[in-house]
Amino acid sequence: MTDKGKAIAEIQQWLRNIQKNESDEPAIIPDGIYSAETRADVENFQRRQSLDVTGIVDFLTWESLKKQNGIITAQREPPRQVAPISNEDLPLEKGMDNIFTDMLKLMLNRVAQSYVNFEFIDEEGFGEQTRRQLEKWQEIAFVERTGKADKETWNSLASFYLLK
Repeated sequence: MTDKGKAIAEIQQWLRNIQKNESDEPAIIPDGIYSAETRADVENFQRRQSLDVTGIVDFLTWESLKKQNGIITAQREPPRQVAPISNEDLPLEKGMDNIFTDMLKLMLNRVAQSYVNFEFIDEEGFGEQTRRQLEKWQEIAFVERTGKADKETWNSLASFYLLK
């Protein structure tokens, strides 16, 4: 594909992202060809953005397409991971109090929203209440019931948390 074709395909991809966000109508396929369909989609975009309706991607149209696509892309992007955990951070156990024990309680509290036999954890750090809820989780997740959050327990809980 030529550089011109790549630029057209990029415009078409931006139009496609915007169309998919705004309606259920079929969206343009980015093929790098400035067809009558592409021109009509550019005109519709220009009309919605109160730009001069020419069907030509001038500087203002380009900037507007780029901005709208950026907004939509940012909305679709998943949140970035804040607290990665490593093997060195595990196991988490009673008496600990750090960002990972806070995340553990957050995940267990998500379980409590779905299962009636779980209680909401409101204690500081990893205490007796957290240990009891963790053991309940280990029981229903079919992992060894230790009251400690080892890698197997953490992964099973994190999988449940990420699916909810």
